[in-house]
Amino acid sequence: MDSPLSSVKIIDCHIHYPHSSLMSDLVAILDQHHISRCNIVCTPHRTRLSLIPEALMLKAHYPEKVYVYGGLDTSSFFMQPETCGQFFASYVEKLSEMGCDGVKMIEGKPDMRKTLPVPDFDSPVYEPYWAKMEEMGFPLLFHVNDPEEFWDADRVPEWAIQQGWFYGDGSFINNEVQYNQVIHVMERHPGLKVVFAHFFFLSAQLERLAAYLERFPNMHIDLTPGIEMYHNFAHDPQKTRDFFIKYQDRILYGTDIGAKALLGNPPSGIEPLESRARIHLVRGFLERQGTFRVDEGQGFLFGKFAAEFQGIQLPETILAKIYQGNFERLTGILPRRLNKDAILAELERLSFIIPAMGAAQPEVPTDTSMVEDALAYFRTHK
Repeated sequence: MDSPLSSVKIIDCHIHYPHSSLMSDLVAILDQHHISRCNIVCTPHRTRLSLIPEALMLKAHYPEKVYVYGGLDTSSFFMQPETCGQFFASYVEKLSEMGCDGVKMIEGKPDMRKTLPVPDFDSPVYEPYWAKMEEMGFPLLFHVNDPEEFWDADRVPEWAIQQGWFYGDGSFINNEVQYNQVIHVMERHPGLKVVFAHFFFLSAQLERLAAYLERFPNMHIDLTPGIEMYHNFAHDPQKTRDFFIKYQDRILYGTDIGAKALLGNPPSGIEPLESRARIHLVRGFLERQGTFRVDEGQGFLFGKFAAEFQGIQLPETILAKIYQGNFERLTGILPRRLNKDAILAELERLSFIIPAMGAAQPEVPTDTSMVEDALAYFRTHK
C-alpha cells in the first residue's frame, strides 16, 4: 500500500510500552511515520504490577512528545477489595501529581477481568473512584469487552481461541452485562471524560453507538484496531462515512503499537513492519477512497482476514480533529510536567508493594528491576 496522503500532524492516543529497552525502537517508528506525539497507556503487569515507571522515564526523555495514561494499582483488588474504589480515588490524585495525563483501564477486557477480582463497575465499591475522576475532569481510556463474536462458538476466529479470547464457555462476564454496568456509570457520572477503546466494540452496531454518543456528550471512542472493526466499516462505507462526519468531534486516532510486544512472553521488541501495518490500516481507512489492502502477515492478527478494506476519504478539517484536536481538547495541548518528588515517592512505594504481592501469591514471580531502574534514573536526573 502506498503512503497515506494527509500531512496533518498526528497524536497516537493508544500505544503500549512494556519495557524501557524499547525506547529507541518506538521513537524511530514514530519519527518515521510523522507521529508528532503519542500517549502511552499503562496496563497492569503480572510480575511488575505497574508499567508506569517505564512510561514516566520515556516521558522524562521526551517531555513534549509523550503523554502517559497511568494504570490503576490492581493490588488493591486483592488487598482491600471492599474499599478499592476509595484507594483508586486517592491514586488518581497521585497519578495527576506525578505528571500523568489520564488513566488507562483494561479491567473491562474479559480475560483480564477474569484474572482479577474486579467488582461490578456500577457497584458502590467503585463510586468514590468514578466521582473523583468526574470531579477532576481527568480523562479515562477504557477497554470494555472485546469483539462480540468472541462469545459465539460458531463465529469466534481460530486466532482468538489461540489467544485465550473465547468467552462463551460461561466462565467470563457476558458482554451485554458489562455494557449495562458501564452505561449505568455514565448515567450516574455524565461529566466523566471517557474514551472507549476500539470503538467500544460496536463497529457493527453504529445506530446503538450513535445513541450512546447522543446521550453522553463526554463520551468518545478511539480507532485502535480491533481488526474486525475495519471489516465491519467496509460493509457499508457510506453509512460509516456519515457516522464519522457526524461524530467528528468524538473520535480519536490510535493504533495499539506495542500490543504484540506487551502480549509476548517474554516481551518482544516493537516491530517496525507490524507497526507500519497498523498505521497504514487506520490512515488508509480515513484518508483513501475505495478499496485497499494491508500487507498480509505484517500486522499482529491482521493476516487472518482475506477481505479488502474500504477507505472513507475524510476532509482535512475532520482529519485534523481525529488525528490531533480531539485528544488535545480532552488531555491538553502539551503533556503535563513531571513531578520528580511525587514520582520517587510512588516508586519507593512500589518497591515495597511488589514483593508484598509476591508473598501473598507465591505462585506468581515478582520483578522489581524496572522500579529500581526508574528510582536510579529519577534520583540522578533533574
